[in-house]
Amino acid sequence: MCEKFSIINSNRNIVATLYKAKGNNLLIIASATGVKQTFYRKFAEFISNNGVSVITFDYSGIGLSLDQPIDEVKSSASEWGSIDLEAIITDAQGKFPNSKITLLGHSIGGQLIGFAKSSLSVQKIILVSAQSGYWKFWKGFSRSKMWFNWHLFFPSLIRLFNYLPSKKIGGMENLPKNVVAQWSYWGRNPDYLFHEFSEEELYFKNIKTNITAISVEDDIYAPKEAVDWLTKKYKNANVKELHLESNQYNVKEIGHFGFFREKFKKPLWEILLNELEE
Repeated sequence: MCEKFSIINSNRNIVATLYKAKGNNLLIIASATGVKQTFYRKFAEFISNNGVSVITFDYSGIGLSLDQPIDEVKSSASEWGSIDLEAIITDAQGKFPNSKITLLGHSIGGQLIGFAKSSLSVQKIILVSAQSGYWKFWKGFSRSKMWFNWHLFFPSLIRLFNYLPSKKIGGMENLPKNVVAQWSYWGRNPDYLFHEFSEEELYFKNIKTNITAISVEDDIYAPKEAVDWLTKKYKNANVKELHLESNQYNVKEIGHFGFFREKFKKPLWEILLNELEE
């Protein structure tokens, strides 16, 4: 069973889904960039069927939280964390005051956790392919591609369309202009988001809970060095690192999104379920 609900915060309507379970554990999933919450539905159902409630949601300007023409959406990438994720966490803490809350940040979701003040009071954090997007973490042609995206391609597209038409160029959801402009700015700088925000303005170093940081060997969107860089920003947390290789599970590839695909239910979802139960 799942039910949709909305949170109104700072003049934006954030649409979320609750997969209710009988246990006292709650998992909140912060999505990857341009990924609708429905992508995590099968995974959320599996987790809830094993006794852990799950909340998924769409960032402002994405999926069900897009309630106006996308070229009029003013949301930035950092606001996805400081406003959207923050609203989801505080709402969950109010509705489930006796629950152990775990945040799962997939890709940019793991970056946004550091913008949400309420992340300081959760009981656990799981990072899946959460990374710096600085282009020099990539190698070979991928490095050139990342440089091109951040410096030329994405900035040109948002000037032309007033948003990023991701559906046409990569199959992801279209992205608001300010999200892409800020994201590209971060990706051009070695300090990534810390080039714009100081450690004192963010909450990474203040988080002291248990963190499990997962990287994937064949992840073209999150090289291990980029994952390690972001993980180290949670400098006062108790961090456990898991590095997954496809040959460990007799599959051809896992990649950036494979962790949440149903075909990996047996090996990978059970790993995460064990992390939730620890």
